[in-house]
Parts: sequence; structure tokens; C-alpha cells
Amino acid sequence: MAVLEVLTVPHPVLSKKCRPVGPGEFGEDLARFISDLAETMYAAPGVGLAAPQVGDLRRVVVVDPGNSTSEQDDDGRPTNPRFLALVNPQIIEASAEKMIYEEGCLSVPDFEENVTRPRKVHIRYLDESGKPHQKWFEGYDAIVVQHEMDHLDGVVILDRVSRLKKGRYLQKRQKVRVRADGTLEY
Repeated sequence: MAVLEVLTVPHPVLSKKCRPVGPGEFGEDLARFISDLAETMYAAPGVGLAAPQVGDLRRVVVVDPGNSTSEQDDDGRPTNPRFLALVNPQIIEASAEKMIYEEGCLSVPDFEENVTRPRKVHIRYLDESGKPHQKWFEGYDAIVVQHEMDHLDGVVILDRVSRLKKGRYLQKRQKVRVRADGTLEY
């Protein structure tokens, strides 16, 4: 497994719509990519990660909203992760009941925003071997899945705020650069 680089705004890949994974793409390479995507999610640390966040424009996300274990290694990564891979996920039903949750994003560092989303969603997806599944996600799990699925359509959390707020964030990000030694340059 490998930890991949997580792209941050304003990287152009983050605003592109992803293509479906084709039938001929299931196999060892896709399984390895999904494993690397999960490893990257845990290393960040995060609770979900979408393929475009690492520069891959396929409709693939991994989620582990509960980080499914309290045991962690010396680096703070779960020792027994149970992530779920969703390939070509689609929302087939969403509850009318909404919830508001303050979301953050690995591709939009140091930014959080209250987002309103359906409290429950019914998702159709394929697993890493191409087998079809359907699953209901509720509460926080539903928030995480919907957030990651937004990335597959080129939507980041900044697209859910006012132009003014988005502009201020991007202007601030452009002024701050991280040097090779890890220090900040203003």
C-alpha cells in the first residue's frame, strides 16, 4: 500500500466530473488503487476520500466514518480498518428530512462550513470486484458518503459557500505557501 498525495484547491482536477469505472477495469490494479486510497485516507487522517482528490478521475470513493476501531498504531492509524469502497456510487433515494453538519475537507485545508444534506441516503454501488450492492446510510455516515460523492461531480465544499467567502479563502491560500522545509511563506 502507498500513501498518495492529496490535491488541494485550486487544483483543476478537483473541479472535473469523474468518469464511471468500466467493466474491464475491475481487477488487481483497481483493488490496489482502492487500498492506496484507503491508506491515504487513514494517513491524512480522514473519514472519506474520493479518487479525484488524489488526481484520479474515476468514480471511486472510500469511507470509514467511524474509523471502525479504537486501536491505533504509533502513527495514529487504525490497526484494524474496515473501510468501505464505493465504485460508481449513485444515490437512488434520499430522505426529505435534512440535517446540518459542519464539514471539513482534506482538499480544502483549514476550512469548515455548515452544510445541509439529506439525513438518509440509499446508495447503489459496486465493490472493488465489481459486485453490485445497495445500502442505506444515515446520519453522520450519510454526510460522509454524500460529501465524497460530491467530489466525483467536481464539487468541493467551497462550491457550497458564497462567492465572497470562497474568494477570501482562495486569496488567503494563494498568499500562504509551504516551503520544502515545512515552514510557511507569506
